[in-house]
Amino acid sequence: MSLMTLVWITLSVSFFFLYVLSLRGPTEEILHISIREEISDKAENYVRNVVSVANYRRSLLVVISLDTPGGYVSNVEKIMSIFDESEVPVVIFVEPSRAISGGTYMLMAAHIAAMKPSSLIGSCQPVGADGVPITESKWVNYLTELMRSHAWLHSRNETAAQLFVKENLNLNGEQAFRFKVIDLIADDLPGMLSKLTDYTLIKYKEGGAVRFILVTKEEMGEYQVIQSWDFENISKATMQEFNSIIEFLYLPSLFFEFPIVLIFPIVLILPYIYPVLIVPILSLTVSPPPEILIALFSGVNGAIGVCCIFLLLSKKARGILEPSVH
Repeated sequence: MSLMTLVWITLSVSFFFLYVLSLRGPTEEILHISIREEISDKAENYVRNVVSVANYRRSLLVVISLDTPGGYVSNVEKIMSIFDESEVPVVIFVEPSRAISGGTYMLMAAHIAAMKPSSLIGSCQPVGADGVPITESKWVNYLTELMRSHAWLHSRNETAAQLFVKENLNLNGEQAFRFKVIDLIADDLPGMLSKLTDYTLIKYKEGGAVRFILVTKEEMGEYQVIQSWDFENISKATMQEFNSIIEFLYLPSLFFEFPIVLIFPIVLILPYIYPVLIVPILSLTVSPPPEILIALFSGVNGAIGVCCIFLLLSKKARGILEPSVH
């Protein structure tokens, strides 16, 4: 390998990581994704990635446009936990049609819940793999409380939240807003952000508990505020589409592509490398300048070149050490 190649690889990789580190500063941006499918591992990973990147970049807001028939309970629960742990507020905007079943659970767990007037939510009774509704009290009671507790956490209508599960209640956007199930109603995403400018999201203390609520500035004095997020200029913020190569991080697919022996160490180290390596790299998918793409491409090519040289050297070494047969 020539000295020039080594210098080029070093500069490319250094430039790449210096840029990644610069993304840690607060950004005047909104990260936006759309989910137009059932809630599965793929959707869960998509949500985890955009929320992780938003927290890494200290974005103003995460907005998820949601249209789903529902999905798997395990994935929905994990997405709700991701919302709970996020330091950046998450908005669920239900449009254009519906967010029923698992989508309604996600809506209740979001810091800000918004809907298009004609969209629908509800029908949250669990069903089995065969499509037959589950009536066993163990599951119904658990999911009812999961829905109610998140409605309580975000100061929304707890009775309606329980009826979504127990009675398969359905509400359109107008009804959900009237019954205080959601926070905002709007015809489109720009309209929703425009309405949000009049509000502030606060985390407040009530007795020994901590809750969230979206209020006007005049109403803030009524609460014991712990933390607040002001959205006065949110409609002027830059809307960035989060275009992640989600399949690259779709962990279950690895089980079909690699031997189980190789998967085991990946599973063990993924929680450790995700926040320090994968999230910064994912941040580059938001708004990568050409220079970074060139640097990344050069770095990858350099790494491939180094690997090839090592393979050639090892092959030559084997050729010297191993006896040949004539």
